Amino acid sequence: MRKLLIVPIVAMFVSCNCKKATVNEKNLSSREPLFELLSESEYQGKDQESFEVVKDESSLKALYQSINKDEIPKIDFEKETVVALFLGQRSSGGHTIKIKNVSEKGGQIYVEVEKSSPPSGSNATMAITNPYCIAKINSTMKIIFK
Repeated sequence: MRKLLIVPIVAMFVSCNCKKATVNEKNLSSREPLFELLSESEYQGKDQESFEVVKDESSLKALYQSINKDEIPKIDFEKETVVALFLGQRSSGGHTIKIKNVSEKGGQIYVEVEKSSPPSGSNATMAITNPYCIAKINSTMKIIFK
């Protein structure tokens, strides 16, 4: 009976992952993501397509007023920047604008924008829409949209 009890205990000790994290692994796991989505919708965006970079509290307040949002997120503009992507006015639903990827290279932040439309022939809401996406970038480096 003792042998049956000892075998699982020994197997447990042998199978434990005793690998220590290296310095690089610690840095990667503790590093925060480059961006965080704050708000997105198919409605309330601006009538013209545009990409905006917000670097101060008053501009952030004006941005949120323009999309009829009362709740303004807390942003530390000494460490963070806000970007807003507006697709412009569309004649039907199903259109979106999103951040596909954010990367850092050469002291600059690259924001890759993804736009999509409803497939042709699909049933989309027949309402005027103004899609937008607002995100916090965890950096104050120069931002380039692609």
